[in-house]
Amino acid sequence: MVRHSVADLGPDASMDQICEATGTSKTVLYRYFGDRAGLVDDMGKWAMKVITQQLDRAATPDMSPREALTHMITAFVDLASSRPHVYRFCDRGVTNQTGQQTFFDSIAQLLCARMNFTQPEQYMWARGALGFVRACTDEWLTNPTDPHTFATHLSTWLWKSAPATNDVEGKQS
Repeated sequence: MVRHSVADLGPDASMDQICEATGTSKTVLYRYFGDRAGLVDDMGKWAMKVITQQLDRAATPDMSPREALTHMITAFVDLASSRPHVYRFCDRGVTNQTGQQTFFDSIAQLLCARMNFTQPEQYMWARGALGFVRACTDEWLTNPTDPHTFATHLSTWLWKSAPATNDVEGKQS
């Protein structure tokens, strides 16, 4: 119910607005989530679960690293295009996370696992790729076109810089 309220109200929805939209008292909402940060954290976990499930459904034993990258980007873009307010709400919250394991650490680790990346430079690339996808998706959401075409463009651009294709100095491997 809370996720649907954020989808309707927008990413700047206050706890008061969410309570009113869900018909829930602030006491109940705060007891369940603790505070707004807890709500954002919970929604971030939900977003991570959605992305992971989409990847798991698409995964095959013989999936190439490029296919894994494309599926990851497609899952991210699908979430943003189908629920733009929820995406923005989660993105703002998880961007401000502190601590050892953030939402984007989890996604970068998942991407590395799916692409068979094990080196520190490859992890740095994965984190950078996430920043690229997020920035492009934010811009794309201002005037969205076909999500599949957009995700394909991102995948193509990123693949050209992937450590699986080029070593750290940029030489073909």
